[in-house]
Amino acid sequence: MKKILINLNELKPGTTTFDITLTDKELELENIEFKLSSPLITKIKIKSNFKLILICSRCLSEFEKDFEEINNYYLKQGFEKLKEENTFSDEDAYTIFLSEEHIDIAPLLREQVILLLPMKPLCSDSCELPSYKSNDNEVDERWNKLLELKNKL
Repeated sequence: MKKILINLNELKPGTTTFDITLTDKELELENIEFKLSSPLITKIKIKSNFKLILICSRCLSEFEKDFEEINNYYLKQGFEKLKEENTFSDEDAYTIFLSEEHIDIAPLLREQVILLLPMKPLCSDSCELPSYKSNDNEVDERWNKLLELKNKL
C-alpha cells in the first residue's frame, strides 16, 4: 500500500487541509467486491469522496454509487494509559496513539472505503428479483432442474 505520511510536528494549531488523490491500487482495494470508479479525494479531518462500481444483490447488474464520509481522528503521542472506564466515547474509538512524528493515513482511508461498502448493494429501491417465469404459465427452462428437485421434496 502506498504510504501517505503526515509530519505531526509541522501541523499548526487549528485546521490543516491536505488534498490527496488516490487510486484503488494505491489503497490495495483491487480484487475486492467492487471497483473504485473515481479517485479517492481526501481532506484531513478525514473527509473522503469516492464512487464505487457495485453489483446489485438482486438483479446482479453493475451500478455506480457515490459515497462521502467524514471521520475525526484524535492523534496522541505516546502509548495508551490503561484505566478502568465506565463509558466509551467517540474519542476513545477514534484515538490513534503515535510513537513517531509521522502518521500514515492510507490504512485509515482504506478502512473508510471498506466500512462504507453496503452488505446488500441495490441498484435502486425499486429493483426486483428476476422472475423464473417468462409469462404467467410458462417456466423458464433454465429453472426446470430446480423445480424437479423442489417437487421431489
